[in-house]
Amino acid sequence: MNKDIPKKARVARAATLLVLMLLIVLATVFFFWQRENAKPYLYSPNMKTLLYHLVMDEPYSQYHDLFVREGDFEAQLLEIKRLGFETYFADEPERADGKPGVVITFDDGYIDNYTTVFPLLQKYNMKATIFLITDMIGTEGHLTEAQIKEMSESGLVHFGSHTVSHTKLDTLTEYEIQQEFLHSKEYIEELIEKPVTALAYPNGIYTEKAQTIAMAVGYRYAYTTDMPYDAYYENSRLPRSYVTRDMAYEDFLKLLELSS
Repeated sequence: MNKDIPKKARVARAATLLVLMLLIVLATVFFFWQRENAKPYLYSPNMKTLLYHLVMDEPYSQYHDLFVREGDFEAQLLEIKRLGFETYFADEPERADGKPGVVITFDDGYIDNYTTVFPLLQKYNMKATIFLITDMIGTEGHLTEAQIKEMSESGLVHFGSHTVSHTKLDTLTEYEIQQEFLHSKEYIEELIEKPVTALAYPNGIYTEKAQTIAMAVGYRYAYTTDMPYDAYYENSRLPRSYVTRDMAYEDFLKLLELSS
């Protein structure tokens, strides 16, 4: 019996080591799973996200508020610079590192984003993100593929998805939402040869299902048209502040949470 004790001890020790190794592996897997699946939050007070559509002096539709005057837009860019804000892309809001930052976004991908907005971004060396409706690319009044490529290559403009058809998501099935998100993402990525990780919900309408699908198909940031009112937001429902036509200086400062 005495001769069997060392052998039993070795077996017990080996079994203990095996269990410990297994626990370490399981703990490691759980850690990375938790990190990948945890809902990330972004702190909003130091990062302001502005929402534009068009920069034109003369509106051509009934939605006049979407048409910010060129002079006003340039003055707003100058004000952002004067106040010491850095501009960031919609797919890098966490890079503010606590410093005041502004994310300038445009929805739909109108032609003026190239003819008017792009030259001003170049003039002041500022960044912006354009959310494209991929079915509208190359159609009348919208950006062409060549213009999108040029802007992307400049390093001043990033492109995100505004879905394929701009259909309200609460009218679509889960499969249809997935196709809208995925196909628009793939189209833009193939066009600009860069990853697309930012999405803007059409008309700002989103559901929990849409939020889940957005993250599942590869978006890291999804933007609404909700005005910011809270301190923290999930990456799948980030707020933006509308900049409207003829907005007063004081109202623009309020979007940046500053006073004159």
